[in-house]
Amino acid sequence: MLTNVFGISIKYEAWDHQDSLPVYIAGSYDFRTAYIAKKRCIMLVPKEELVTTPALKKQIAKIQQVDNVPVVLELATISKYRRKSFIENNIPFVTGKQVFLPFIGTMLTDEKEPQKLTGKFVYSTQQLFLFYLYSKKKRLYISEAGKVLPFTAMTLTRTVKQLEATDLFLVAKDGVNKFIESKYSRYELFEKAKGYLSTPVRRAGYIDKTQVTENMAFAGETALSEKTMLNPRRIVTYAISEKDYDKTMLTEELIDPYKQVRLELWVYNPKQFSEDNNADDISVVLSLGDTDDERIEEAVEALMKRRLQK
Repeated sequence: MLTNVFGISIKYEAWDHQDSLPVYIAGSYDFRTAYIAKKRCIMLVPKEELVTTPALKKQIAKIQQVDNVPVVLELATISKYRRKSFIENNIPFVTGKQVFLPFIGTMLTDEKEPQKLTGKFVYSTQQLFLFYLYSKKKRLYISEAGKVLPFTAMTLTRTVKQLEATDLFLVAKDGVNKFIESKYSRYELFEKAKGYLSTPVRRAGYIDKTQVTENMAFAGETALSEKTMLNPRRIVTYAISEKDYDKTMLTEELIDPYKQVRLELWVYNPKQFSEDNNADDISVVLSLGDTDDERIEEAVEALMKRRLQK
């Protein structure tokens, strides 16, 4: 409980009007009457993750129908993105280091942001990221992803936290339903996230054409040539999840391009986001990330603009 902010004393009294509020509001906060520089207001301390700004504005309006004084959010910390949203929407808040009280005056200081993610996504996070891009939705509910992706609830929670740490996504709740929402267009998002993404290929080699199965998808340059003007190489490339193939059956040697195919073993199922017999476009692009072949680079750029700017 804050007793002062930047030298301004805060005095508290009980606020006993919760019974006049809808249950979902009354149960979401601890309520107190507060006097800040002798100005009476209602201080809300969230009991759970905050709702979206539009939903919060509606809740504040309902509270002010019961007691028409300023409503202030008391928070442990606040992100730069939420702070900007609160200020734009004139929602008062206080933390130990920041104050926005437009009914009194405003004092803001820079508060240390949560440490930004460095390094690469774990592969489960990469799959959630791909699911978001392919969904074409600005706002994606986590429960929807949980029905499709092969993750436990704990893994899904970790992947959401890692996405949030990039500062490329807003993570919030709509009622009890958590969602992720990007601040960028799909193409901009992919460009900004490139440094976090990895090739899905764990290992590659050659197998006899007779060993190709329906679990395999066209990949690499073969898949890229299906979607672009790229002329494919003679040897066909396939991909399969490494869990579904015995890697000891791969050979390092290409002996006969008429009898062999190239096979990539992927960390995740290459058909997971696929719409046809090819591995999904974005994962194919990531698998070709280290190329210095201008033909491939041009084809990749054309494919990604077409795929993500729809």
